[in-house]
Amino acid sequence: MEQLALNISEKSRTRIIASSPLSFQIELMEYVGGEDVPALIEVSESLALEYGESARLTKTTIRKYFNYPKTLPFVARYQGEIVGYIIGVPLEYFARDPWAKFDQNLGQGNTLYTYAYVILARYRGNGFARTLKRVYLNWAKKHHYRYVTGHVLEGIARKFSPNTTIVKRFNNWHGSGRTFEYYRRPIKDAATSRDF
Repeated sequence: MEQLALNISEKSRTRIIASSPLSFQIELMEYVGGEDVPALIEVSESLALEYGESARLTKTTIRKYFNYPKTLPFVARYQGEIVGYIIGVPLEYFARDPWAKFDQNLGQGNTLYTYAYVILARYRGNGFARTLKRVYLNWAKKHHYRYVTGHVLEGIARKFSPNTTIVKRFNNWHGSGRTFEYYRRPIKDAATSRDF
């Protein structure tokens, strides 16, 4: 039925972007093989608990958001296990989505939308999330992106740097019953901060 289900024995293809002697590494996932699908879905459970069922990955959405080079999925592995991921998507990928028209940088090729950013709860507090974010932002900066954007719950973006702009607020974002803010932030500020 789905290509990922049929290719369960196929291996993922990744490029290691950063690694540490403690068996922790960040990889740019260029192709998702079947062996990594269950781990990616498990990690997404953390997002579903906080943001609702639409944040949970499925085999179909994995194919959509882990679709390098159209998207930029970075995974964090600890001792070979996927413990988190961050997915960057060039803003132009969302050109047909109504919310994207509010961003003045649409069409400029300089903005990376952060679709998802998550670390398994049992691995939080040890620096993995911060390292994943910094590697992602440094990669983006080296590839000439100037801004990161994303949707966060109302009030979260004000904790970011003073140069963060709230582009638009969306009530009942995707039927969640909650207000989300679409923010834009210069990468130079984000790369030196603790928060997104």
